[in-house]
Amino acid sequence: MISIITSIGAFSVAALSIFLGYKLFILGATGGFHFSSNMGGISLDLVSVAPGLGFAFFGMIISWKALGVLIKKD
Repeated sequence: MISIITSIGAFSVAALSIFLGYKLFILGATGGFHFSSNMGGISLDLVSVAPGLGFAFFGMIISWKALGVLIKKD
């Protein structure tokens, strides 16, 4: 029960992050952004993209993790 409530909260935060990222992207906000990640042999490096894309990417990661909690592999 707790994992469902936590996942709903995580999806809410993710949706807000994706929405705000979309609004920033549409409004044309510019600026520097740097994100680097290395997970499971996969390396990801985003440099100098619009801040809106950073927000949207962050929201997608939160959604992915929350979905992983709901669909546990036993």
